Amino acid sequence: MIIINSTNFLILLLILISINKINGEILSSHSFEPPFENIDSLGGQRIIPNWRAGGTTVINSNFIRITPDRQSKKGALWSRKAINVPAMSSVFKFRISGQGKNFFGDGMAVWIVQNAYYTEGALHGFIDKFVGIGVIFDTFKNTENLAIHRDVTILINDGEKTYEAMTQEVQGCNINVRYHNERADFSVTDMSKARITVDDNHRLQVLVDAKNTGEWTTCVDITDLPLQKDWLKKAYIGITATTGQLADNHDVISLTSYSDYEVMEKVEEEKDNKRLFESFPGKDFDERITRLEETMNDVLSKFNVLDHHIEHEFVAANDHIDNMIAKLNSKEESAETRIEDLETLVKKQVDGSITDRLDKLETQMKGNLDKKINTLETTIDRKLTNKINAKEKLNNNNKSKEPEISTSSCNCSYWPFYLSILVNLGACSWFYYVFYMSKKKHLL
Repeated sequence: MIIINSTNFLILLLILISINKINGEILSSHSFEPPFENIDSLGGQRIIPNWRAGGTTVINSNFIRITPDRQSKKGALWSRKAINVPAMSSVFKFRISGQGKNFFGDGMAVWIVQNAYYTEGALHGFIDKFVGIGVIFDTFKNTENLAIHRDVTILINDGEKTYEAMTQEVQGCNINVRYHNERADFSVTDMSKARITVDDNHRLQVLVDAKNTGEWTTCVDITDLPLQKDWLKKAYIGITATTGQLADNHDVISLTSYSDYEVMEKVEEEKDNKRLFESFPGKDFDERITRLEETMNDVLSKFNVLDHHIEHEFVAANDHIDNMIAKLNSKEESAETRIEDLETLVKKQVDGSITDRLDKLETQMKGNLDKKINTLETTIDRKLTNKINAKEKLNNNNKSKEPEISTSSCNCSYWPFYLSILVNLGACSWFYYVFYMSKKKHLL
């Protein structure tokens, strides 16, 4: 019985040692750092094992771009597995940058919540109903909510609170974590860092190193989170970012999660002080020279690969530019042809319209003139007929009284009247011709 108890004790001791070892390890399912070299099965894009990318998120070789510096974009990166430990410390390295000098937005957020999948929403890309915490890096200062604005805001929700309820007691700090791309000293190595720690006593600490100088600012230190005791084990890690009318690049460099705070501090310090080339001071001279030669050979090999890569990308870029120029030239020629066709069509329509209007005007004027001449002729004929009839009647009366008067003397008195009619007709015809010619010249 004593042997059995001793065996059980040894087994239990091994289990405890194993648990302590696990607690001190990096949580690999909730960590990533460059270079990102895994490619999906289709070969179309880079992926990160145990993480889902959504929205505008693009995984590059050295960083992850959640949103580009463009308006109305949303992106996310979400862990596939639950954290499943009672305490966790994460180091989040990121960069928010853009071309805007005075106007930019909206920001980035880290979520430790019990949502297994990303759900798009209005709260920096996520929904406001969740169980867990959100650390929001808000770069847009809304004048309507300026009183509750913090550059770094902590939101805590038990699944029942609204955004208004979560922000009744503002928790966070003001610290500038944004970089301006147009500054002369901007570099792609610029970044910000945040340490997010949740211990097994329900304590939350968020520290920020805004410019990666090693100077950490305590943003919040909450000693009693209003959440269930085992909430962290069921939680997932998510990263979201959004842009609206204003925009910025929201980039993630790395995320490293640990199950022990002290291990996190030790490993992160080693990372910060890590040399790219070890000097090996305890080795003899020949061995150090050999080491140096091998390192130089590796460096030169990488330079050759980099040179080849740059040339390949440069040729591809030139080919793309040439192709775009050719397409633009083709479109320009097509546009010129279409413009010429359009000019010809418009000219034809205008010319046809003027000709039709002139013909119509000519026909209308000719019809009106003919009508007036016919009316005039009819009036003159009627008046002449009446006068002739009256004259004949008078002559007949006079003839009966004075038979010696000759009728021929009466007919001779009408020739001035006929001459006046002919002159009027000629004048009307000449006036019509002059009016038509002047109208045609004016319209053309």
